[in-house]
Amino acid sequence: MVKTRAQRIKRMSVVDALCIRSQISVKSARYCKTVSKHLAKLQLAESGKNSSLVVCPSMGKTMKLYSMDAKRCKLSLLSTIDPSQRTPEVFMYMISSYNGIICCVNMIYDEDVENKFCDLQIWICNPITKETLLLPQGTPSFEFEPSIGVAYGSDVSDYKVYRIFCTGKIIPEERGPAEGFYVQEGRFFTKYGHSLAYECEVYSSSTGSWKNIGTVPCVPMSCSLRPYRRTGHIFVGGKVYWLVSLDAPGKILSVDLEGKFEVINLPAYADGLREDEQITEASHLINLKGSLGLLVLHPENMDVWVWKHDGERYSWVFQFKDVVPIKDDELILAVTALDNKIICVNETHWRIYDMETEKWKRRKSPRTGFRNPVVLPFTESVLPCNGGVKQ
Repeated sequence: MVKTRAQRIKRMSVVDALCIRSQISVKSARYCKTVSKHLAKLQLAESGKNSSLVVCPSMGKTMKLYSMDAKRCKLSLLSTIDPSQRTPEVFMYMISSYNGIICCVNMIYDEDVENKFCDLQIWICNPITKETLLLPQGTPSFEFEPSIGVAYGSDVSDYKVYRIFCTGKIIPEERGPAEGFYVQEGRFFTKYGHSLAYECEVYSSSTGSWKNIGTVPCVPMSCSLRPYRRTGHIFVGGKVYWLVSLDAPGKILSVDLEGKFEVINLPAYADGLREDEQITEASHLINLKGSLGLLVLHPENMDVWVWKHDGERYSWVFQFKDVVPIKDDELILAVTALDNKIICVNETHWRIYDMETEKWKRRKSPRTGFRNPVVLPFTESVLPCNGGVKQ
């Protein structure tokens, strides 16, 4: 008996249908109103075979994002993001990228100049579908620009945003830094400031709300190379990592998906080395093939370390040293890693190091140059910004 078209379609399994649908390009599927979790995973797996970089060369009134192949360094316009809810006259800045979802921030300015609380607008965006989601405002931060870090769960659609802020409350049992001197009964005494309390709250895509998870042992360092100075972080191995201090011994703050904080020291160099042969100001955290890595740039060479587990505990393992063609006066503005490549960006050029060939390549920047550039690994997807996908 000849089967009708309806009978043939009915016999097609759900998996077969999804496999056929996954062959449609991500840009075509972005018009679908709903996305199944299985389809999302299939599309990510397919897109991941050709992972690239997402680049924002310069900050502007509208955020222009470009995709780039690390081999050719050729930019192709990916998306323009300019949500209507954004605070007027402030620029957005990209701080993370994972599974096709990016996180961006911009400052909120209060017309009351005496207001000592500050905050950031935090956005979750999908450059392919052009969807944007403004997260609810967190707890006001007292004279401290909040520090942001984004983590992603094992479920394809889950993410968490960590926000470290200052409560403005004084910690009576802790003494702050020296602020000067005062005289009492003819004697000089050091005048100390007070220490303020810092706490962390986490936004979860599964709940759509913020939850306070308590105090933090230290706060991420401020980096003058970023317009939002405490947003630099990486996510790797289920944890968010921030640099805290580059002064010996140097510190990193981490938090896992359960909200547990940990402070680890940077790798120790041998005694007797010159200052520029140890941890330098040009030190960057990178995701090195799924492990926490540290790139330390010296005047004539670089060191790469990896945070590894030897079966009993974690420790820093020295990976390699190599020469760098970067000049002493060349300011590196952004660093990332993709597959076997380490990508550095200065004001006018790309510097790309291939860890397999152990060779550097130099490529020119866009004609406009770089201004507060961001470059991150990127995989196209149709995941919704709110984290919700159908089973």
